[in-house]
Amino acid sequence: MNMNEIIKKSNRKLLLSILLVFHIYHGFAQKPDIVQPSSSSINTALLHTGSFVWEQNVSNLFNAEKPQIPNKRFITIGKTVKEITIEERITENGKDVVKRKSVLNARTFEPLSAVAETEKFSYNLVFGSKIKGELENYANGEKEKFDVPIEEKFFVGSSLEILISILPLKEGYKAFIPQVSFDQGYRTKVMRWEIEKVQELKTPSCRTGEVLDVFLVELRNTLTITETYKIVIDKKTRRILTVVYNGSGEKFYVDNQEDIQPIKTKFDAEEAKAMISQGTARVTGKAYTVDENKPRTIMESLKSRDKIRAPKGSIVMLIPNTPYFKEWSEFNLSIQKKFPGKLVGGQIISGCGPYPLPLEVKEQTLFTEVTDNKGSFSFQNLKPGEYYITVQFIATKYTHTTRTPNGSYNITINSDGSGSASQNMDVTQWGSPTNVMNIKLVRIEKDGQEVKMDLD
Repeated sequence: MNMNEIIKKSNRKLLLSILLVFHIYHGFAQKPDIVQPSSSSINTALLHTGSFVWEQNVSNLFNAEKPQIPNKRFITIGKTVKEITIEERITENGKDVVKRKSVLNARTFEPLSAVAETEKFSYNLVFGSKIKGELENYANGEKEKFDVPIEEKFFVGSSLEILISILPLKEGYKAFIPQVSFDQGYRTKVMRWEIEKVQELKTPSCRTGEVLDVFLVELRNTLTITETYKIVIDKKTRRILTVVYNGSGEKFYVDNQEDIQPIKTKFDAEEAKAMISQGTARVTGKAYTVDENKPRTIMESLKSRDKIRAPKGSIVMLIPNTPYFKEWSEFNLSIQKKFPGKLVGGQIISGCGPYPLPLEVKEQTLFTEVTDNKGSFSFQNLKPGEYYITVQFIATKYTHTTRTPNGSYNITINSDGSGSASQNMDVTQWGSPTNVMNIKLVRIEKDGQEVKMDLD
């Protein structure tokens, strides 16, 4: 064998080795995990047990006329040596619309039983070698009996989100997960969810002020294609922080972490109630904002600023500055400074929004309306003390001047034959609506006092 043949043979071996390594690595990196009950990927020791409230919407603190009731999912996860129980209650506009409970094998996560009650149907099922039980459709009154052999292991629908939290998540992790969801009418047809992407990110904890390491897990239903999930999970505790489900429409749920109370001062409802109902002092004022953007001459700027008054009917709120509210304010200021929230379309999309006032605190606040087009308002029967007064309204502020050709011209011809021509323009000054929220602290020194203020 000559030298050229030896080199060619060596090169072939090297190329084959490279290709073999590539295929091994490629197969290892891309091969998805097939997760089924009893799979070694399931680690129930990671399960975060307890009771949680996932809130879909945030109520509007300033809307006294039509307070928004957030849709909620109340989740309770329990675990014994033999069983895991997942209980869920879903409310919409304060009304129960779904109640369901799943019981699972504590080691394998295999479903043992599932019951549900909704406005449209109910079911009561037991799992073993067969699915046995009954599903009732309230729309047509039909009852469907189940006695169906289980040909493929699967997870029940209500346990899917919890299952994701106990898998071996890491960047690049992919998996297929079989599921049967009786809620959606698929009966015993197995759907497969694909974990398409896992990211390791950092996010602020708006309750503790800490920065959390989290997993962002993205899933897609391979049967329907359009159904997707995005689930944010605390890497350390495996607590589910956010669930975004997109099927016929998007549902965005956030764990409101009611079990974590950042405000340590106890709220004294009687003290607050006395401050706003048993005094003889009052606060009167005018609510407005200032158009800082409007062009003006130097003399106009020195003389006055353009005031945009809160419209008649605007809601003004008074909050007693109790020890609880003082701590609440300080906490929110510190969180906002550390993790400033970014507001887009009226929603916080990053950072932290304000920690909400508990219902018992809101109940001890006063609401009044602006009574005229000058922004006038008043509060009566107040005791000496400190109060925060706030208003929210939409103001149209001057922002631009637009010059648009209107298609006509001015043409001048002089006696000597010279002339000129100019195009006429339509001049429009226009404004843009701006959401205004003003807040001020006022102090009443003695009974019978009237405090006058500008709420700007």
